[in-house]
Parts: sequence; structure tokens; C-alpha cells
Amino acid sequence: MNGTPTPPSEFDLPLSGTAVWAGPEGLGDSSFDDVPAPQHVELPDGIGDDPRIALRRTLGMFATGVTVITTRAGDQVHGMTANAFMSVSLEPPLVLISVDRRTRMCALLYGGRHFGVSVLAADQAALSDRFAGRTTLETPEPRFEVVHATPLVEGALAHFVAKVVRSYWGGDHSLFLGRVEYAHYGEGTPLLFHGGRYERLGTPDAA
Repeated sequence: MNGTPTPPSEFDLPLSGTAVWAGPEGLGDSSFDDVPAPQHVELPDGIGDDPRIALRRTLGMFATGVTVITTRAGDQVHGMTANAFMSVSLEPPLVLISVDRRTRMCALLYGGRHFGVSVLAADQAALSDRFAGRTTLETPEPRFEVVHATPLVEGALAHFVAKVVRSYWGGDHSLFLGRVEYAHYGEGTPLLFHGGRYERLGTPDAA
């Protein structure tokens, strides 16, 4: 597979116009003089011609939660589904998100910009699909609460608001380090993602 990869889907709300994929020149570039040269990755045989697919499938064996990353540009809410979210530090309180450099979200995030992270609950898979560009007539309209001028998805299991303090080169992604200014969680079951599909916590059958 040698064609140009399809840019990931994301939503501006309200929906209008045409999606813009390119970020500003230099955003997330490495602070080092030399970007590492590509190196061969040893992967299993029989996975096709594109090693990226094999790598993605292998990475998909790491089960994660599902989040919606949000920010606001003027009166418009912008959001995208992501599972590349992690805690970094408790003191100071820091989190990290990884964003594809082709996305509008990457173009919107910069030093000092606030972003929200909504950790989705098990019954919010349809909202995850919506922010990933997969919608049907039954897909619910997202509702938001606003904290520190930042939109957060209503009903999510946990919410964070963070301010970008650093951005880093991450290959085809940019890494944004955010200092947490707001954190809140409720009770419930998380939406999980594993092996390219949604999963949920369950109780193993008794032996």
C-alpha cells in the first residue's frame, strides 16, 4: 500500500465548511538539530506489504480507554476521538496527548491554549464514533459543559482541563504536554478500546 494515507476524521461543532488537515509550519518540530532517521522495525511475516498496518495492529493489543479531546476556537467547539492520552506527573499536575499532525486539532493547539479531555463511559461508544467521523442517523448530538472556557463532553466518566506548556516532535504526530487546571470524575464503567474495537470491563466466567 503506497498511496497517501487518509487523514483521520474529526469534527467541528457546529459542523460547517470543509475540514482543514494541515497544521502551521513548524508546530511540534523537534528542538534538536537532527530528527532521527527511519529505522527498520522487525515485524511478523504474512501481514501484507505495509509495515504500518502490522505495527498499528500490534500497538492495538495495548488496551486503552477512549477520550474526546476538545478545544474552542471562537464560538466553535472542536473535538476528536483519541486514545493516546496519558498521565505524566502529579506534582506539577501534567498530562500528555498525541495528535496527528494532519489534523485541525494539531493546528489549534499551541503554548498557552487550553484543551479538554473527556474520558468516555461504556455507554458513550456512539459519541466516540461521532468524533471519529463515523455517524449514523441514530448518532446522538453531543452536549457540552464549559469549564475554564473549555468544552467538556457531558456524561463522561472523567474530565480534565489542561493548558499546553510544551509541544514536541513525534514523527507523524505532535505531543502536547498540558498542565492540569481542572479534574473531576464520577462513578461508572469506562469505554475500552482493544484490537481495533470497543470493549468493556466484565467479570470472567467462573471456572
